Amino acid sequence: MQPKSAYLSPDFRPGAVRVFAHRGFAAGVGAPLDENTLAAFQAASSAGADYIESDVQLTKDGIPVLFHDRDLARIAGRPEKIRELNLGELQAVELGEGGAIPTLREVLSAMPTARFNLDLKVSQAIGPAVAVISELGASDRVLLTSFSDRRRRAAVRSMPEAVASSAGGIRVIWLYLSHLTRFDGLFGMLAKPVSALQLPTKMALMNFADPRFIARAQRHNLEVHFWTINDPDEMRELILLGADGIVTDRADLARRVSDSLS
Repeated sequence: MQPKSAYLSPDFRPGAVRVFAHRGFAAGVGAPLDENTLAAFQAASSAGADYIESDVQLTKDGIPVLFHDRDLARIAGRPEKIRELNLGELQAVELGEGGAIPTLREVLSAMPTARFNLDLKVSQAIGPAVAVISELGASDRVLLTSFSDRRRRAAVRSMPEAVASSAGGIRVIWLYLSHLTRFDGLFGMLAKPVSALQLPTKMALMNFADPRFIARAQRHNLEVHFWTINDPDEMRELILLGADGIVTDRADLARRVSDSLS
């Protein structure tokens, strides 16, 4: 079974691990940048990221924007929620390093060849985000994800074109349990609708950084991407265990480690 779109095409970077820039390249080297801004995304691409990870929220006037939190408290020291502000009001908010919160349309248009990993944070964002992605012909360069598998399914079903997606939290748990019990038929059924698993190395009693689990996922045409990995030694260890992708704040380090092992 091939990926559900061209997003995870095996010839994109043959032999190398995929590097996902977590909220762009807002940490580590050079001048600091605000996360989830166009400048951070462009810096990520320059640092060697293959893919850019970001999050989709919805403004009061129905515009999908790229921002992780549901409110402005952490980034701008303000209590307002994204859904309480119109786009103009939101983009007038001064972030810590002078960036602005971008719309999904702005970023996809400004970076027409970049590939994005988009986490749909709220159900209300699905329709507007799907409309933008489809209108811009970007379905083959986005991977849709959500902790909620219901939200992921709704987004995939709403897309008029094929689109890649990664498993939500409940599906991941069932995949892991079916692996432990060696119920390969159930594992295959759960794996069929998705293209990737995006995981921490561990969660509760579940060890996802298990080469047997990784290998089983890959036998069922699932890629395994680990987040959020910033230590080069841990990156190297995961790649040697079989990881297909590293989600990181340090795309420069991940690119260096990946290239040294390919």
